Amino acid sequence: MGKYCDIVPHATGWVYVIDGVQSASYYHTYELAMEAAKAHVARDRSGRVEIFRRQALNGEMLPIPPMHGTPDQSAPRRSFPA
Repeated sequence: MGKYCDIVPHATGWVYVIDGVQSASYYHTYELAMEAAKAHVARDRSGRVEIFRRQALNGEMLPIPPMHGTPDQSAPRRSFPA
C-alpha cells in the first residue's frame, strides 16, 4: 500500500497531511499547500509519499494526477473558506 499526502481544507485555509501528521503551517490556497507538500516530500527524500490526494466536497479522497508542467485542472481554484 502506498503512502499518501493529503491536501485538505482547514478552518484557516489548506493544510497537507502526511502519515496522519498535519503540516505545522496552513496555506491560503490549495496551490500553495500543494507546493509546500511537494517541497516537504522533496526535502524528506525517504520516498515515503507515493500518492498525492485532495479532499472532494463529499469528503472522499481523490488522487491528484501527476503534474508535468501543467496545472491540475480538477483542483479548486479559490481560497478557503469561500
